[in-house]
Amino acid sequence: MFIEHASLLKGLTYEHIGFELSDQQVTQFCRFGDLLLEWNQRLNLTRITEPNEVILKHFIDSMVLSKFIEGKSFADLGTGAGFPGIPLKILRPELNVVLMDSLKKRLDFLDLVIDNLGLTGVKTVHARAEDFGRDVRFRGSFDTVSSRAVARLPVLLEYALPTLKMNGLFLAPKGLQAEEELSEAHKALEIIGGKLERIEHLNLGEGAEHRAIILIRKTQETSSRYPRQAGTPTKRPIS
Repeated sequence: MFIEHASLLKGLTYEHIGFELSDQQVTQFCRFGDLLLEWNQRLNLTRITEPNEVILKHFIDSMVLSKFIEGKSFADLGTGAGFPGIPLKILRPELNVVLMDSLKKRLDFLDLVIDNLGLTGVKTVHARAEDFGRDVRFRGSFDTVSSRAVARLPVLLEYALPTLKMNGLFLAPKGLQAEEELSEAHKALEIIGGKLERIEHLNLGEGAEHRAIILIRKTQETSSRYPRQAGTPTKRPIS
């Protein structure tokens, strides 16, 4: 199905990312799209099911983060159906990607995708974000971390910053509420050890929601108190 939309995929990628996809990358994206819609009937992976919308709102929306990624190690917290991690891995094969999610069924789907697309240097991790950030295998391990998970910025900072190396970068894709969430996050930034670098506003064209990327730099080591135990960051955000 998605192969019929290959020209749209290539055109939008060049327009918004400035990158010309290879035939192999186009094939990988199309196969990913087909698997996504096939498995969506069982797992409810996404409410977006029109191929044109999947390309714009999932594939392109994920790939725009490639403009800001630093280093080679990248973690996608609360990856869900694999966004932004899988599109970024297809676009940037040299990245070492960790896809973390709390729902094993979603990760089973992503393991199938990884195998089917022939991707290497990418693995799934079944964990809650709070536990992931305390795990010695992952704490302080990544150059860049991102999350499209639906959580307010103070909560995301508590999840993400502990997993970054010093001077690592957290990319928080947001919508129109970016500045509002940032105003809520001053205390969390101070406590967790981050500093606002900038906000990038993006226009992905007609049919896309407004997108803002908040770039947060890790400027000091995070106290071992954070992240707090599972459930606490969402119930009692740092404020």
